[in-house]
Amino acid sequence: MAQLTGFEAETLQKIITSTMEQVSAMEAARGRVEDATQTIASAAQAQAGTVLRQRLTEWQSEYSDIKNKLDILNGQVHTLLAQRTNTDDSTSSSAAA
Repeated sequence: MAQLTGFEAETLQKIITSTMEQVSAMEAARGRVEDATQTIASAAQAQAGTVLRQRLTEWQSEYSDIKNKLDILNGQVHTLLAQRTNTDDSTSSSAAA
C-alpha cells in the first residue's frame, strides 16, 4: 500500500473533517425536522379537536331545532286528533238524538 504524501494526507483530513461537519449538521437538521413534525402533528390534533367540537355544537343545535319542530308537529297532531274526536262525538250525539 502506498504512503500518502503530506499534501494528500492533509487534503484527506480536510475532506473527512468537512464530511463529519456535514453529517453533524444533517443530524441536527433531522432533529429540527422531527421536532417541527411533532409540533405540526400536535397542532393538527388540536385543530381537529376544535373542528370536532364546533361540528358537535352545530349538530346539537340542528338536533334541538328538529326536536322543537317535531314537538310542534306532535302538538298539532294531538290537536287535530282531539278535534276529530270532538267532531265524531258531536256527530254521534246528533245521530242518536
